[in-house]
Amino acid sequence: MSFRFEQTQTQIQKLALTQEMRQSLDLLQYSSEELHAFLQEKQVENPFLKIKIKSSKIQQAKDWVEWTASAESDSIQSSIMDQLLNESLSPECKKAINWLINDFDDFGFLTSTDEEYSKWLGLNITIIKQARQYILQCEPTGIGACSMSQCLLLQAEKGQMDEVVCNILSSYYTLFIEKRWQELGRVSNYSLKQIQQAADAIGTLNPSPIDYLRTPKTEYIISEADVFMENGKLLIRYTKEAFPSVELDEEYVKQIQGDQESLAYINGMKEQVRVIDKQLLQRKETLRLVIQEIVKKQSAFFSKGYDAIVPYTMTELATKLELHESTISRTIKEKYIHTALGTLPLRRFFSQRSTMIKDEDVSVDRVKTQLQQLIQAEDKTKPLSDQTIKSLLEQQGLVLSRRVIAKYREQLGILASTKRKRFE
Repeated sequence: MSFRFEQTQTQIQKLALTQEMRQSLDLLQYSSEELHAFLQEKQVENPFLKIKIKSSKIQQAKDWVEWTASAESDSIQSSIMDQLLNESLSPECKKAINWLINDFDDFGFLTSTDEEYSKWLGLNITIIKQARQYILQCEPTGIGACSMSQCLLLQAEKGQMDEVVCNILSSYYTLFIEKRWQELGRVSNYSLKQIQQAADAIGTLNPSPIDYLRTPKTEYIISEADVFMENGKLLIRYTKEAFPSVELDEEYVKQIQGDQESLAYINGMKEQVRVIDKQLLQRKETLRLVIQEIVKKQSAFFSKGYDAIVPYTMTELATKLELHESTISRTIKEKYIHTALGTLPLRRFFSQRSTMIKDEDVSVDRVKTQLQQLIQAEDKTKPLSDQTIKSLLEQQGLVLSRRVIAKYREQLGILASTKRKRFE
């Protein structure tokens, strides 16, 4: 085998994104909060840039501002330790408690064994057991439990729930949680009615005690538009805060005089203001076009609700507006509109067609809504099987296989009929 080296010339076309193009794409996908942060950063860098925001008072804008809460875990450790201030804790025990608190899982449980903690911390296992007991004494009840069953049992005992509840949680938890209640009844001699009553009581307990220790941090989402009905017409009112603009600070420019180098710097800063203003205008126009088309396509939703959402894809919208699908994806990212049904992300208005149904105007969302409504209205002592749901949907003109119904039901987080059954 012989090898030969030779030179060849190949011509390849590539689209190289300039810094200005990249910035324009970034602005398009920024949320309102990210956009304001970007402009404030640019204002620090460029003293000639002046941000213009037609601000509405929050009191007036509250119709399209939805408040949300995000959890912080910084206070968890201090919350536990504050409850133990009056305890005479040895340095080793305090060390173990602090370490265990930092090992809480998402529910507030300590799932490793005492032996493992002893090995990791280099402390006597007696200290570890003692530290666990101190944590278990703290509020909320169940924090520091080794499992879900222990967490619920501690709460049941503190609430002085009846013996059936406590016995199920301590001895038959697996059978109970898997809803193998017939088997549970045989081994425990409890009737199905007693088990159902115990399940109702257990349902009032808190499976995630750590949530009570998280300090809520208030944040808010400013939607890009408010969509509402007025005199029988569907109207769009754009939120002023969502569409800021920039301008050249002429007063500051007048104060600056200098040599040729200074003038070059000033001209560079002026050009940056011009570019950003142009990009903001493009973002505004693109976003408004997208919102208008979504509202037009999904107009029935605003008067009839989720059941009226029709199949609609980003590809269809991109074709209609003669834009690339990636542009649509960037435009709707973390953008919201306020409706009578709440503040919703623009992405919520896109729905695939159900490929299992001949009718092209039936979306997956509509099928799921119909399925959910049937299950919500069912007799809980005789829940609907997937086959029965199939028949009922066929009566509404929605023909699907039992397998597809089971798939959609699972996507909605709804259990099978055998797991939904109540025993009165």
